Amino acid sequence: MTSVDFLLDLLIVLMTVVIFGIALTFLIHLWWGVPYVPTPMPIVRAMVQAAKLQPGETVYDLGAGDARLLIEAKRSQSGIRAVGFEVVPTIWLLGILRIVLSRVRVNFRCRSLFAQNLSDADVIFLYLSPSMMKRLEQKFDAELAPGTRVISNGFFFKGREPRETIHTPVFLWGKQRVFVYVW
Repeated sequence: MTSVDFLLDLLIVLMTVVIFGIALTFLIHLWWGVPYVPTPMPIVRAMVQAAKLQPGETVYDLGAGDARLLIEAKRSQSGIRAVGFEVVPTIWLLGILRIVLSRVRVNFRCRSLFAQNLSDADVIFLYLSPSMMKRLEQKFDAELAPGTRVISNGFFFKGREPRETIHTPVFLWGKQRVFVYVW
């Protein structure tokens, strides 16, 4: 085998892995009904600021995507315990890469957010679809301790009144809403 043949074989394998990863990501997003849409950094900063993080708190990001919110939260308050859940393996890997490059210590798990008991949460970050919000509201009512802060990007809970609504300008998106709830 020549070096050209080897490189062509390697290229075919890499392309196959990439295509498989894209297909897997697409199928999992279809199954869960929540696409991967990265949160713009102005919204990330607004969410972290709205959370008013304190040392020793446990912070969850449910549907954490590429982990940018967890990283920013940990950078703003290094004394928190930051935990994220992402169900799509390819997006989870992207988050792991981002965490490694950031050199920030967060706990990032590839699993369903519904499998996690959230009773120890002080703060929860969300950027999920309305159907997921409805399912989470029931889970939160059953598990969250009184006073738990829930910060949601763009989507609200129909059965609850937010304590605060923050309007944040985002380039090319206009003003985005961040909802702050206290359970």
